[in-house]
Amino acid sequence: MLHPNRPVIQIEKPFWAKLFSLISLILLVVATAYLAISWGNLSDVIPIHFNAAGEADGFGGKWSAIMLPVIGFVMWGSLTALERVPHTYNYLGKITEENAEKQYLNGVLMMNVIKNLCVLLFAYITYELTLIGTGGSANLSAGVMPVFLTLLFSSMGWFIYRSIKL
Repeated sequence: MLHPNRPVIQIEKPFWAKLFSLISLILLVVATAYLAISWGNLSDVIPIHFNAAGEADGFGGKWSAIMLPVIGFVMWGSLTALERVPHTYNYLGKITEENAEKQYLNGVLMMNVIKNLCVLLFAYITYELTLIGTGGSANLSAGVMPVFLTLLFSSMGWFIYRSIKL
């Protein structure tokens, strides 16, 4: 164990966190199904990298499209497992019997939000890549990354702020 002096307690996630995880997983499954259904119509060469303007600037074979949902599912599964062991996280302050439950819940919720935002991004990019690869679109939307990064870093900032206040 990384932190042998910390209390080990089970944290019950609130309903909204469970729902957020379910929604992100369903959307990843839907994006993967869309890729599978569209597989026959997918170009042999598809964009695999986009610049800041959303324009394709790297290309690969259509089999490279499979990596996005694979990474998304691995990320969802491994971070879901990590949510179950908040006593192993790094915290800004000392974890005691008195503050453990609140700090652990805050840590689990931060992990949940980060996981689900990242999985939603992978689902969206899988969908868009499939759409582009089948000729339905020309570019990835340029506003996606700024919105994603804003959501990611602002939520991390919020949970770090909460951790300090707890």
